[in-house]
Amino acid sequence: MSRTFQKFTTAAGALFFSILIQVHGAPAGTTNALPTFTGDFLGEAPPPVEPLSLWYRRPATNWVSALPVGNGRLGVMVFGGIASEQLQLNEDTLWAGGPYDPDNTNALAALPEVRRLIFGGKYAEAQKLASQKMMGKPLKQMPYETIGDLFLEFPTPATVENYRRDLNLDTAVASVTYTSGGVKFTRAIFSSPVDQVIVVRLTADKPGQVSITAGMDTPQRTTIETEMATPW
Repeated sequence: MSRTFQKFTTAAGALFFSILIQVHGAPAGTTNALPTFTGDFLGEAPPPVEPLSLWYRRPATNWVSALPVGNGRLGVMVFGGIASEQLQLNEDTLWAGGPYDPDNTNALAALPEVRRLIFGGKYAEAQKLASQKMMGKPLKQMPYETIGDLFLEFPTPATVENYRRDLNLDTAVASVTYTSGGVKFTRAIFSSPVDQVIVVRLTADKPGQVSITAGMDTPQRTTIETEMATPW
């Protein structure tokens, strides 16, 4: 299990960062779950303006409740936590095992006999022979692997008002909004097919309120590093 954290603060009201995923390593375990927010939820957030949206008034408590964002190669499940946001990351080339050729070299030779059995009405025999001689080896693919989880840790509030997380099905942008201490916080997450990155935008409607600690947790045998492109 590899883990590293980096703290980011800004005096402005917004913070951008992008996730450029490069995969090295092999499977070695499972990822952690998002800690439960123990504060109070106040108010009731209105529905999003976009009618084609998935939206909820509480953070996701498991993977199938998180909101998916992706561009075909990169994917992220957005949980929408309060004190800790969990972004579970996928990349389409990360699989268990190594390269292999699943072709069955007996398939071509067996094809005429399978056809003869089918035309003769001997369907069970045809199926048995096809399963033995014509199916790929192995029959099942290697299991798909997760890259891991990016955790964004925020100062923990006692209460949040008008919490909502949503996925705009028209723009493919996942958002989390809530108010705490008189400050409205917003997160927007999307995946660019042009730039091949996952983008996270964190904003507050008052300056000096965006402060996070970012950490990566992965079951892969990897080395994790942080790079600062520009000073915050």
